[in-house]
Amino acid sequence: MAQEGMTGVGEGNGGDAGERHFGAILGFVHEDAPAQRAVITLVVRPEHCNRKGTVHGGVLMSLIDAAGLWAGVEKGVVLPSVSTAGLNCSFLRGASSDTTSLRAEAEVTKRGRSTHFASISVYGLPERKLLATGQGIYSWSAPPKPEGA
Repeated sequence: MAQEGMTGVGEGNGGDAGERHFGAILGFVHEDAPAQRAVITLVVRPEHCNRKGTVHGGVLMSLIDAAGLWAGVEKGVVLPSVSTAGLNCSFLRGASSDTTSLRAEAEVTKRGRSTHFASISVYGLPERKLLATGQGIYSWSAPPKPEGA
């Protein structure tokens, strides 16, 4: 089941369900994914685009960052305090005028006691054209806790 706005503490993750977070404002939808992976989708809206009509690079970077963070969060835990320690991106092409949504797919590539590393790809849909790739490093200030703990 998909959950909207799941880029920070919010509904289903120990926060106030009424809070609006950055991911919710952008329209991120956190899709089901296997362990050590994350998928976040976004329906493209006019406010996501630059003056040339292509999706702004900041929206792509935000998707990369959120997906990389969520790949390292175990299913069924309250999101602990996590910060992005490093993030890089390669923009491969602009989204075409036919692009209706974006899909970020992330996978944990290495995990330590207080960090995880992830590789992320962002695709334009429905063509599934690779638009950008990135790598993130995420620092955990506390270990995750099971929901309800």
